[in-house]
Amino acid sequence: MADAFVFPIHEAEKAQFVLAAENGYELQSVLSCIGDKGQAESIKRCCASGRCYIWAVPDRRENRSTWDLISANDLLLAYSSGSIIAASYVLTTLDNPSLAHALWGTNEKGAPLMCFTEKPYTGEVPLVEQMHRYIAPGFKRFTRLDPDRCSNILSDYGSFEIFVRLCLKYDFPFSFRHSE
Repeated sequence: MADAFVFPIHEAEKAQFVLAAENGYELQSVLSCIGDKGQAESIKRCCASGRCYIWAVPDRRENRSTWDLISANDLLLAYSSGSIIAASYVLTTLDNPSLAHALWGTNEKGAPLMCFTEKPYTGEVPLVEQMHRYIAPGFKRFTRLDPDRCSNILSDYGSFEIFVRLCLKYDFPFSFRHSE
């Protein structure tokens, strides 16, 4: 069974995250930073469209143990200030500090724990009270969504894909999405 994970995005980083989520990265520039041929081939297969969509977290103990649980087809949700701002599905994961440095520069918090994803759905979807059965607001750190909440999603919607399309309303124009 697929899992769901929540990436909290600080308000100050939200616009930059959404821009990167929408535009992705050029495959060739990503491949040029990956020294391992096996990893490069894996990424090339996952990003056949020529664009790579990458979500990443710093390599800290609490992040590492959560990141290690992620597998292909898991749902990723970006959370900021009481709203889901993006959703996507994992294609593969990669731990690559050199690529993180090339994409985002250096700082002590670098984010080498990466998830290569399908093209994300983006748009601000407030977590209204009716949605708290599935996702409760207040995420402060990268986390796996509680298994009971995943079970609620799957029992009510049948799949994460239908949940993303119907509950988060990413198949509807922005004006028809949940309002606060």
